[in-house]
This record gives sequence, C-alpha cells and structure tokens, in this order.
Amino acid sequence: MNFLTKVLIMLSAIFVLGCTSKPMISSAEHTYTPSSWPEPLQGDLMRPDGVVRPPVVVVIHGGGWRSGSRHSGYVQRINQEVLSAGYAVFNVSYRFAPNYRFPAQLEDITQAITWLQQEGEALGVDTQRVALWGYSAGAHLASLAAMKEQALPIRAVIAGGTPADLQVWPRSPMVMALIGQSKDEAPIIWAKASPVTQVSTKTPPHFLYHGRWDTLVAFEQALKLEAALQAKGVPVQLVARPMYGHLLTAALPGSSYRQATAFLAQYLR
Repeated sequence: MNFLTKVLIMLSAIFVLGCTSKPMISSAEHTYTPSSWPEPLQGDLMRPDGVVRPPVVVVIHGGGWRSGSRHSGYVQRINQEVLSAGYAVFNVSYRFAPNYRFPAQLEDITQAITWLQQEGEALGVDTQRVALWGYSAGAHLASLAAMKEQALPIRAVIAGGTPADLQVWPRSPMVMALIGQSKDEAPIIWAKASPVTQVSTKTPPHFLYHGRWDTLVAFEQALKLEAALQAKGVPVQLVARPMYGHLLTAALPGSSYRQATAFLAQYLR
C-alpha cells in the first residue's frame, strides 16, 4: 500500500466519522476499580438522552494488549453506533502488558462488570441487559470475559478482528508480552488465554466481524472461533469484510456495525 493510498484511507475514515450523526447523550467518567486495585482504572458511562434504563454495552479497545486508548477514533465510532441504537455505553480502560501479565486484563474487565452490578442501577442503566463489544485485543478480552461467570449475565458479544487462538503464535512478541512465558513453559495458560478453548454451552451469542485480508490476525481466527461456538450450539454470526485488513476493518466498518446492533437487538430487548 503506497503513501497516497494510506492518506486517502485515513481521510475517508475521518470523513465517515465526522458525518456520523451523534445522539444527545449524558456522559460521566468513573473510576471502576476499588482502592486496593494495582492501579486506578476509568471508564466513561454514556446514556442516550430520553431512554429510560437502557441496556448497557461494555466497549473494550484494542492495541495488542500493550497500548491503545478508549478515546481512539474507531472506539468513538462504536460508541456512537451503540448510543444511536438506544443503548448505554460503558467504555473502559484496562492494564497493559508487559507490566501486567494475563489474566490481569481479563480481571479488569471482570471488575468493570462488577462495578456495573454495584452502581449501574443507580446510574440509570439496566444491568440485567448487558453486552460486550471489543475489537482486536479488546475482542479477545470481550469474548473471554463472556465465557467466565460474571457478576451480571452477559447477553451477547460483538467481537471484531478477534485473536481467538493464541496458541498458533508461539513466537509472537505481543502474545509473549501478554503471557510472560513461552508456550512450552506455560501451555495451560496459553490455552486458557485462547477463547477457542474456553467455549461452553453457556457461552453467550457472538457476532464476529473480520477482514478477509487481515494479515495481523488472520481470517482463519474468526473461522476457528465460529466453529468452536457452533460445536457447542452457541448462536454465532460471522460477517467477513472482503479486501479489508485489520486496521481498515476498524476504521471503515461499513454495514458491519449496523449488522452488529441488529444482532444485539435480538438479545437486549
């Protein structure tokens, strides 16, 4: 991809984001971790005005578990899509590798859900209708969190560009930074950190979207997760983005976000 093409893609993404209609919202930042947590973590709770006790979607940013921000442009686009559908958003940060190894990041998401269970009703959201939405590393955490018992029932998961089986990347610097031990040294941890090995009949429905030309997280990862969910009888929908790579799928989601919110509607009514 040459420089001019990259510039055009970025300008297109900015234009799409700028043209997206923004619903009227109420928004507040909250520290969702207790004082005993290794470090304080924040999340933005946003509610669409005029909606009484809306369902809430926990949004989790990507960044290879080592970086990224809940304030990134593609995350804000997800937030807007969710809010426009009439749902609240809890857009959270989490601890980064390598300073914090897995399962620290998963524990942060679990704590965010626990905080919602404790505070959500008083803040005007319906804590019995909760979904998770993440992209890339955020999708990995969303999917894994939904496969564990949580303080609140998770009704559905939206997962884009999901690293679903970390075991296929035994030499990946990103995965090594996350886990801190090689696959040979800690095969059980590598398996537990891979959503494809954690699927059960209790796993909530998943909507997957993935670029067919993704060279960072191969499209086969989506197929693996889809197959694992189907094998347990879990409802799953996979939307492939033709000729899209990892970054472009996040920046220019096209119809995949509308399909995702339609999927949510089935489980958050």
